[in-house]
Amino acid sequence: MKKLVYLIDEKVNLVVILFLFWALFWGLNGGDKFFNGEWVRYMGRETHKAELVDLRGGVSYRFYTMHPTGWYGVNRDIQMIDYFKRLYLPKEYALISLYSIGALELLLGLTFSALFVWSVLPEKMRENKAGLFADRTIHRLAFKGSILVFIMFSIGDILFGDRAELWEHGTFIILCLYTYDVWYRSDQFFLKMRREKAASDSPESDTRSIQATEYQQL
Repeated sequence: MKKLVYLIDEKVNLVVILFLFWALFWGLNGGDKFFNGEWVRYMGRETHKAELVDLRGGVSYRFYTMHPTGWYGVNRDIQMIDYFKRLYLPKEYALISLYSIGALELLLGLTFSALFVWSVLPEKMRENKAGLFADRTIHRLAFKGSILVFIMFSIGDILFGDRAELWEHGTFIILCLYTYDVWYRSDQFFLKMRREKAASDSPESDTRSIQATEYQQL
């Protein structure tokens, strides 16, 4: 049981969870651009919001609410076309921008998914090979790409006058920078621990996680 606990501690650390979060975040946001929701009118008595009555007090017509339905519950095509209309730009520009951003988000989602998978691989498969993952190039590009996308979103929010979206994207920029800081500090910590372990005379049969080995009993 103890070995299982140490294995979970080794493989499921905060950085791995954050990589999974960003993989899902960008993957789902990218899909959001390609699957539009539809507005559907619900006809139940509990959903009508107003009534039109005749002179006798009888109900002649009921007004029902519209609710977004579908995978994402919003029609991004219409939303983006409306944004670009405010700047007197044609809908073709809006749709090209929408699907280009969607493709970029999906690419970031795949990148963070690859980082997630790479992070849970055995140590020998990760650290003993040269490449874009081992030298952390993919890691840095994933975070840089995320920040650039959020900056593009923020510029669009300012031009379109959507202050709520600007606040939201600014929050995500801070979250992305915080994730980068957590990843960088954790990565340096793990590298330091591996170097110390390789230089020490500790037995190879030590089953503790690399985090647990930092806390030696004095």
